[in-house]
Amino acid sequence: MWKYSEVLMDHFMNPRNVGTLENPDGHSEVGSPQCGDAMNLDIEIDQDDRVSDIKFRTFGCAGAIASASALTELVKGLPLDEALKVKNSQIAEYLGGMPPEKYHCSVMGQQALKAAVKDFREKSVQVRQAIDEIIPGFEGITVLKVHPRWILVKEESPETKRFQGLLAEKLGRQIELRVAAK
Repeated sequence: MWKYSEVLMDHFMNPRNVGTLENPDGHSEVGSPQCGDAMNLDIEIDQDDRVSDIKFRTFGCAGAIASASALTELVKGLPLDEALKVKNSQIAEYLGGMPPEKYHCSVMGQQALKAAVKDFREKSVQVRQAIDEIIPGFEGITVLKVHPRWILVKEESPETKRFQGLLAEKLGRQIELRVAAK
């Protein structure tokens, strides 16, 4: 039998941030061939590029579930670049240590986070590419920030609704249009 810390057991018995996000900004599915564990991770990224919400579902042992729970607690609220710097050793330390045979469980969460952030960034690039194809036909629209679910424009113009419609048509889904505060 493995020797687990009280903190690890608490995260196993009462995992935090379990579930899925309805419309995640980034999603990943990873697995550990070493033991057959699997994890899905969803992230939501706010306007300041911080992890505003994070949810996971894990099939695996106590170490895998506790590691995923700990990861979500460690990265929630962090800027993306800082969240990506969280190492599996920090996850294990946060949990009060892990048996060496279970250390690989903390690696899976780190892999899932990296993959979800990659998915978020790829979706953002798709939106940016669609904007770049459409924007030459519009006057007075300045895009300040691109996100998979919304874009931030400098100011509203008579053309913004038409621009938003063409963008939705190009992407096959609605994109929220946000106007920067003056």
